[in-house]
Amino acid sequence: MKDFHCRDAGMNCDWVARGSSNQEVMDQAKQHAQQAHGMQVSPDLARKVEGLIHDESSEEHRRSMSRH
Repeated sequence: MKDFHCRDAGMNCDWVARGSSNQEVMDQAKQHAQQAHGMQVSPDLARKVEGLIHDESSEEHRRSMSRH
């Protein structure tokens, strides 16, 4: 399972997307950005978000969880 924490992208937001693939997580993140933050996801932002998606068993995930 993969996840993305909105807070990792610099937002003051506890929302988390989870999915079995990067694309599944990205689809959720794009919808969240539009609905919750009124943002359109540019190609640059999409690359940033994709770089912040990690496996829930990874060290990056543990670091992300410790920031919350």
